[in-house]
Amino acid sequence: MHSADAAISSHVQMPQISPYHRNADGRFLKNVEEEVDLQEAQVLLADFDLLLQVTDRLPQLQWVQGTWAGVEYMVDHYKDKPKPSYPVTRMTSEHFSQLMAEYIVGWIIFHERSWLASLQYQRKSEWVQKDIIINYRSLCEMTVGILGMGKIGKEVAKSLKAFSTRVQAFTRTAPSEGDECNSVDKYWHTGELPLFLQECDYIVNIMPSTPATRGMLGSDTLEKAKKDAVFINVGRGDVISEEDLVKALDSGWISAAILDVFSKEPLPKESLLWQHPKVMVTPHTSCPSRAEDVSSAFVDNFTRYTQGLPVLNIIDWNTGY
Repeated sequence: MHSADAAISSHVQMPQISPYHRNADGRFLKNVEEEVDLQEAQVLLADFDLLLQVTDRLPQLQWVQGTWAGVEYMVDHYKDKPKPSYPVTRMTSEHFSQLMAEYIVGWIIFHERSWLASLQYQRKSEWVQKDIIINYRSLCEMTVGILGMGKIGKEVAKSLKAFSTRVQAFTRTAPSEGDECNSVDKYWHTGELPLFLQECDYIVNIMPSTPATRGMLGSDTLEKAKKDAVFINVGRGDVISEEDLVKALDSGWISAAILDVFSKEPLPKESLLWQHPKVMVTPHTSCPSRAEDVSSAFVDNFTRYTQGLPVLNIIDWNTGY
């Protein structure tokens, strides 16, 4: 029987996730009283950390759909090891991209209009219409630079362009013909990062964690940023170290940082970022992997799999995403 037909007739004999639970350190443990036979599984839907605990019991596996958008966990694990012989796909969806865009546009508006200051005045029952409360910029008056122009980056650019924002993008290489984003006014590439930073009122990092992006904004890089630029990070925390970020803030190279991702998560209580007056912290919630989005992404790819078509969003072990 063709593998796709077998998958349909047996519902792929997918391992149930319920017999696995996390202990105090977050590791999945097996409930031996509910043994799951993985020997015949052809397709697996799983968190990547769970997958790595059961790969030695998956001899028939033909495809893995991950539940995470980030893949550095997998890439780092297989860095010096033989790569899987089957495709491993990451989670992505239209909703995923939109949630990220909403977070970014929402925070830009929140920051520009100083709503936190308004809340503080409210708690003191003070009616204040002065300074930063009333003197703010419109989105159409600003330039937002996006580091990374994949599906999420394009959705962010599209959302910003709806407000007539000037959008610039930094990518490793020039987009191929037909892959340009119509919402981007100007592209910058490798070697042009300082010029890109000088143009941006907001610098938005959406890049994944790869050897090429780790520390990319570190050292004195942000010294080249436009005066009073704001840094928003929803990509990966290791694009700049905490030490370098605090230095950039304290030196006045950037005026504020809105952070949803960090090199170490959860963010340690002793981190200087928690109490820094120029920092806003959210706990990696800009775009969670919601069950409905994961299931939709899986169904879309499973349909392709059963039709004999290539599955989408396969991890590229060479580029790291």
